[in-house]
Amino acid sequence: MLRNVLSSPCSRAATRSPQSPSFPRRSSRVSSASTPPRSYSPIMWLGWVYITHVCRHWRQVALDDSTLWTHFSTSSAQNKDWIAEQLSRARNAPLVIELHPWVGKNTISLFTPHISHTRELCLRNMPSIPYSTIMQEVSTQKAPALECLELHSSNAFPIKHLSGHSFFNGPLPKLRILCVSQILFPWSFVPRGRLTQLNVTLNAEGLTSEPEVSPHNNLDQLIDLLVNCPALEVLTLKNCLPPSTPSESSGGQTIHLPRLSRLCLGGSSSRVTNVFKMLKLSSSTTLRLNCMPEFVATPNEHLILPFLSAHFNDPTPIEFRSFKLTQDYEDLVMSIVASTSLPTSPVPHRHADDIQADTGDAELSLSLSFLRVRDFDMMHTIVKRACEVLPLSKLEFLSIFSPIIMIPVINWGEVFQHCIEVTTVQVYGHGSISLLVALLPPPQRSHEKGRKRRRGDNVGGTQFNNNDNTNCVSAPAHAPMFPKLTSLLLEMLFFDILVSGTYDIFDLILETVKRRKATKTPLTTLCIDQRQISAEEASELEKVVPDFRWDHNEGSGEAGDEDEDGEDE
Repeated sequence: MLRNVLSSPCSRAATRSPQSPSFPRRSSRVSSASTPPRSYSPIMWLGWVYITHVCRHWRQVALDDSTLWTHFSTSSAQNKDWIAEQLSRARNAPLVIELHPWVGKNTISLFTPHISHTRELCLRNMPSIPYSTIMQEVSTQKAPALECLELHSSNAFPIKHLSGHSFFNGPLPKLRILCVSQILFPWSFVPRGRLTQLNVTLNAEGLTSEPEVSPHNNLDQLIDLLVNCPALEVLTLKNCLPPSTPSESSGGQTIHLPRLSRLCLGGSSSRVTNVFKMLKLSSSTTLRLNCMPEFVATPNEHLILPFLSAHFNDPTPIEFRSFKLTQDYEDLVMSIVASTSLPTSPVPHRHADDIQADTGDAELSLSLSFLRVRDFDMMHTIVKRACEVLPLSKLEFLSIFSPIIMIPVINWGEVFQHCIEVTTVQVYGHGSISLLVALLPPPQRSHEKGRKRRRGDNVGGTQFNNNDNTNCVSAPAHAPMFPKLTSLLLEMLFFDILVSGTYDIFDLILETVKRRKATKTPLTTLCIDQRQISAEEASELEKVVPDFRWDHNEGSGEAGDEDEDGEDE
């Protein structure tokens, strides 16, 4: 925009003729357009420098406009002389100060006298200066104009804020955004009233509930804070939630936050549950809940699920259309992502690292994670209980990520038997094969035997028996699972795994397609990704599926099969 204004005929005329009537108006517009937005890039921001070099009249207009000199960040905080000059040009205009690791104490001292007219202050990860030293510089000042405060420590262990009874010497009447990371402080420090965003995070939850060790552990103070911040729109509390003790109990306390659009809670299951059950939220609030096991083992890691069920049914019932489940036994993580909107891509390919990536634009989303779950039976119990209490009757997209086969196998046909609206299923990893088996319609007499194996006579691969009563995963015999299923997306499946001692995975896929077509519930789209199949097998699938897609990974013939067998061994 600035370049267009400078290159226009009128602006060139203005530079030649300072007395032009359009000069003051046009210069003012340039100055206004040059004020950077909230998310500007400080390294690239040089608009005011260009203005001062157009001509002496434009330079004077720029110098007279104090708003052009109010933003301080990494690039502008390296030269103390330039900082002093810029501060003098800003005069008493509201400042935006964002300081990064290499800023020294002498540089911070330049800003201290100007805290009183600072609108946004961000002190981020400055290991060369102790936090106590930084706060000694700024906490003695009054900050009546401060609207946004961000304090981030780079310490591996949280540090205590030891200065007085507040972050500054006086109230913060305009503060709307407060983000604090790796710093311990009493909840009473947080100003009430106008706060719209509160973000307090620690890297890990403390090992003790002694109040003198962590000031965050005062539940009464946290309740008082939330009760008196009804305007909150975003609330994030990670690993800083207080425990519930006999002397500090919620006692049926209800906290109304009618404007909250996003809630993120992290910590032990009991602490997350204790805070969540007190909150009265709109059913459209986006939830991100990370639950960790208690320090003392307990069978009630999933106590939050009934409260989630009540939340999504009060006052307006919510129905999820997309449901993604991750069972990562190696990293001991079980997570659920549910949304009222479908994935943006009609044929999504999603991996563990970005399974939650496309929920940002969802009408509503739930992200629920259980971390460090070492008991596989507990993980299965959580999955089954979650599918029981969450509103999934209108589910259309289902994704299961499970890299490793574990026993006992979940009976997916039983878990999702009420989800008759599902049209797209994605399975990722051979631990999700039980869902693939559940999609196979009941056999007819002519289909009792599988086709002759094309992947060699080796039957030493992992066998997956769906006739075992203990590990049964088949759907009810009277109808195929997911009668409206049209799209099946398969990723990272080992094709030498045997099903029922007869089928390998390719047999199972082909037989599923044929049987569903015979039962008038045909698949129209089939995708196979990140797993090798032969061109002959791909051709066979193309004949029975209208839209068949694969990554053309044929491997290296028999050697490739041997490699796969070796992987499973």
